[in-house]
Amino acid sequence: MSKILSENMKFDNIFWIATTAMRLNRSHPYIPRDKKWRTQFTAISTLSFFCCMFLLYSIFFHDIQCGAYADACKSAIMAIVSFTITYKYSILLRYQESLTDLIRIVDNDYELAKEFCEEEQRIVYKYSKRGVKVTQYWFVSACSTSAIFPVKAFVLMGKSYLAGEFELVPMFEMTYPWILDDYKNVHFVFVMLFGLTLFFDIYATSMYVGFDPIVPIFMLHLCGQLDILNLRISKLFSNTKDSAETIRENLGRIILQLQDIYKFIEIIKANFTVLYEFIMKTTTFLLPLTAFQITESLRKGEINLEFIGFFTGVILHFYIPCYYSDLLMETGENFRLSIYSCGWEKHSDKRIMRSVLFMLTRALKPIVIRTVFCAICLDTFAQMCREAYSIFNLMNAAWA
Repeated sequence: MSKILSENMKFDNIFWIATTAMRLNRSHPYIPRDKKWRTQFTAISTLSFFCCMFLLYSIFFHDIQCGAYADACKSAIMAIVSFTITYKYSILLRYQESLTDLIRIVDNDYELAKEFCEEEQRIVYKYSKRGVKVTQYWFVSACSTSAIFPVKAFVLMGKSYLAGEFELVPMFEMTYPWILDDYKNVHFVFVMLFGLTLFFDIYATSMYVGFDPIVPIFMLHLCGQLDILNLRISKLFSNTKDSAETIRENLGRIILQLQDIYKFIEIIKANFTVLYEFIMKTTTFLLPLTAFQITESLRKGEINLEFIGFFTGVILHFYIPCYYSDLLMETGENFRLSIYSCGWEKHSDKRIMRSVLFMLTRALKPIVIRTVFCAICLDTFAQMCREAYSIFNLMNAAWA
């Protein structure tokens, strides 16, 4: 039998970009929550907390009071990012055991797949490669967006130095509490604040690169498992020489594997339903806030590279899970049609017919990941975009 899958095919090895980022920010579920981790987590949380507080101070105690709504929107975007990555980290901590179980299940499926036929191995390989592409999308998007902020600051400082008028340029412009704001251009204080915002930039990047591909990877894995069942059930009644007992045994294996898939989906729903509701709501506000920053810059004859990249990342933040959840729903529907057209009506064995009827009844319910109030799919993404556009129009009417 031809071997498509390698011997070291493991979750951490295949999706190393995401798992490396999670190990970098110490959120990987396999990391023991010991004293060393608690010290690291406390340091990360403290620095992130100060960044968030500075942003909120700038919004409520300076920008809004001064009528600088464009600056307030800019700081609000980063504050929402801060809340989002903190919430994602809390999800990884709260559901550590569940995530460990999901990764273990994927690893077990990969191990079992090494004994499958070549056609089924190709299915597993195809969907694992698609999962790798998701991690690559997030790596390119998050890293390119976050890199613009420090690179722009260094370029502007370099230009001012070459012009003979050196000027300190912060990575992110905001107003600090008065003690810091008075001394923010002192070299030591500037380096300290620049280092703080650079840390936040790297930390946020690692959270997006590490966390956001995980659920799409799981959804793609489920698509692969459903495609394998689709293939198996289409062949179930094709061999007329198989006895009713053999068909019942093969059908029983398919049902057991299908139940495992449903359990896998329920775990994902239990862990991530509220999170995706939160992501949908924050994206609804981040899109118009980011678009407003871009349009404000264009009105001034400038090109805001930071937020153009950020705008793309915001779209990906909700589009990717919607796209792959839609794919999962479509794959589930194809599986239901395969059950119906597999040739079961040619057999008179009542046990087989009851089993097929049970599978058909269960398959009527769409296989889809949900938020609290709606299914995650491309229709939901389109609705979110319409709501974001309405908010953007209101912002332009009020502040432009």
